[in-house]
Amino acid sequence: MHRIAVTRTALFAWLTVISLLLCQRGRAEPPRELHYFDIPPMMFTDGQGRAAGRLIERVRKAWPAELPLPPMVAAPLKRSVHDILDSGEPICLIGVFKTAEREAAAWFSSPIYRESPSVFVATRTAAAKMRRHESAQALIEDPGQRLLLTDGASYGPQLDAWLKRRGGGVLRVAAPPARQIHMLLRGHAEYMFSDMDQATQLLKDLGPAAAALEIVQLPGMAESPTRHLMCQRQLDRAWLEALDEGLKTIDLAPTLAP
Repeated sequence: MHRIAVTRTALFAWLTVISLLLCQRGRAEPPRELHYFDIPPMMFTDGQGRAAGRLIERVRKAWPAELPLPPMVAAPLKRSVHDILDSGEPICLIGVFKTAEREAAAWFSSPIYRESPSVFVATRTAAAKMRRHESAQALIEDPGQRLLLTDGASYGPQLDAWLKRRGGGVLRVAAPPARQIHMLLRGHAEYMFSDMDQATQLLKDLGPAAAALEIVQLPGMAESPTRHLMCQRQLDRAWLEALDEGLKTIDLAPTLAP
């Protein structure tokens, strides 16, 4: 009888441990931090040092009520992508485009936001030459005019494919778009990618200096991509599925700038 009691006690203890482990595995643990990068008006740090912008507010609105919202940390895009894909940091990055390479190594949320129409921002001298191209693809694949790009960024599957065929004439920088536009004014490059909302805001913030720049649209431009949350692959996907449920209630269409 004593041996049977001991066996039953051990069995109960073993089952308790297994139950606790299964419960622990089933918990929807969120990431340690949510990183974002500077692309106003979509994402930026406001005057009080807080994360702000359309994408930030959409994430806050969709976040599962039962889970604590992790700290939102401003960080360079390239570093955050490296931390997730190569260093295994338990974080997520707000507002990135899906690519085949990234999707093979990270979790992605449902879309958070669809950008307004893709455009170019260019110096006025360059704009006249750019309009001689019959299509956006012809311009992007032509290395004859200097293009400014964000280092480590994807611009969506179609633009990335055109860039691969370009061959040269590219300046890659870590600076965010709000600083890149000053690089156009100083002659470091002739044009950059943007979307209509962001380009309108950038030129508005420049004030009188914006007279030296203009927004250029060409036929056949790639469809505006969607932005997502990208997360380190070892994180529990259960919480991300809960976030996806909240994202279903949010309209993807952007609010067009005035």
